[in-house]
Amino acid sequence: MPRREAPADAEDESPATKKMRHQPSVPSMDFATPRSLFESLIAPVTSEEFFRTYWEKKPLLIRQNSPDVRSYCQSLFTMKDLRHASKKGVYYGRDVNMCKCKDRKKVVLQRRGKATYLEMLKDFRRSKATIQFHQPQRFNDKLWHIMEKLECYFGTLVGCNVYITPSESQGLPAHHDDVEVFILQVEGEKHWRLYAPLIPLAREYDVAPADKVLTQTHDLLLKEGDLLYFPRGVIHEADTPASSSHSTHVTISTYQNTSWADYLQDLLPSLLNDAAMSDVKLRKGIPLQQLLHLDPSSVAETLTGLLSTIAKRIEARCPLRSSEMLRDFMAHRLPPYLDVGSSLYMEKRGDMRTDDPPNINSTIKLQYQDYAAIAIDKVPKLLNPKEELMIYVYHALKNNRKTHMVSDNEESPPVTGLRFPLSHMSALKAIWENKPLRVKDLPLESDHDKETLVLSLWTEGLMENIPAEA
Repeated sequence: MPRREAPADAEDESPATKKMRHQPSVPSMDFATPRSLFESLIAPVTSEEFFRTYWEKKPLLIRQNSPDVRSYCQSLFTMKDLRHASKKGVYYGRDVNMCKCKDRKKVVLQRRGKATYLEMLKDFRRSKATIQFHQPQRFNDKLWHIMEKLECYFGTLVGCNVYITPSESQGLPAHHDDVEVFILQVEGEKHWRLYAPLIPLAREYDVAPADKVLTQTHDLLLKEGDLLYFPRGVIHEADTPASSSHSTHVTISTYQNTSWADYLQDLLPSLLNDAAMSDVKLRKGIPLQQLLHLDPSSVAETLTGLLSTIAKRIEARCPLRSSEMLRDFMAHRLPPYLDVGSSLYMEKRGDMRTDDPPNINSTIKLQYQDYAAIAIDKVPKLLNPKEELMIYVYHALKNNRKTHMVSDNEESPPVTGLRFPLSHMSALKAIWENKPLRVKDLPLESDHDKETLVLSLWTEGLMENIPAEA
């Protein structure tokens, strides 16, 4: 590949491109559904083949031969996009780091405060430092569109970083991550070396220890438009070869803290509490001074029996309530990509909705189903000392894109949603079938309950009132 000139200061974008751009996607990138978008990224590999052969098992390299997809990838995040984002106010530490690999260690340049484009470019050129830009989907509409669809597809948070590395330079030492990783090569070329994991499907990030002999499994050169996937735990490192003036790649990652161990930790509190309500063995006290024993194996037989009781309840299909993981996902995920003219887009701008509120004679249909979830949980004690179970409808329509996957050490945002009595479950399930439905046909006792339910969902933006045909 011909050597490129070092990136120069680009002219400001025109006034038209400064606005939110909602241009149609190229035909090869199918945003119709979350699954179609994912399959666009991994084509020609099918999703069935991907999850059967590669997911959590081994790396996959997809060479991009489609000019459309290659062109789209090249437009995802360039130096011009970095300059555009920096004008909106980005800060070292939270939004961007300048780093380099030295003696197999990561060295972060000590920079504080607001990061300007010229300052980053100076360190990039003179210090050969990699620009590590965190969560660019907060500033870049195309990445927002991709990632909110991927969050719908995976059903968990999806993060993103952009790495811009100078020629003949390496930003990070060999390490493994605690996430599934997808690499999209945007500009230039990047030389990757992958090694067999020391800890398969690792649960924590770690730099490869210097005293361990690493077994190299792949030596790859990614070109513009190529995609590389590897599971969490795979040790990797990458550098920009001399043939490129710089390399830009986008790292999309997911499935952090989404293992069976994490899921069990989320389910067990409510599962144990429910079991203890009906099984006196679980309500009996532990032996005297049990907490003081260094080795609690003396009660191993008792614990085995109690866990067997829990397992039998699960086998009998007792209710399982995921609470913290679901709330965390719904509170922190991206809101839907806003198409100009959509009701949600107009609501975000403060415009009035064009459809009328539903009534008992209306025909309604659920909208934004991929961004909402139904759960059963207890009402917080402060609201109801009896802790009765209620239905919660959580959604991400009002989430803040600008804070996605970043933290200013503030409290986590509350999850947005509604609360209904358990008697409304059949009606909600009917609505969640996502077909046109007459309000009067909802399986609720009173017309008042029917209207209140659909009006609540309509007010939140989850319900579409279908006008009657003339």
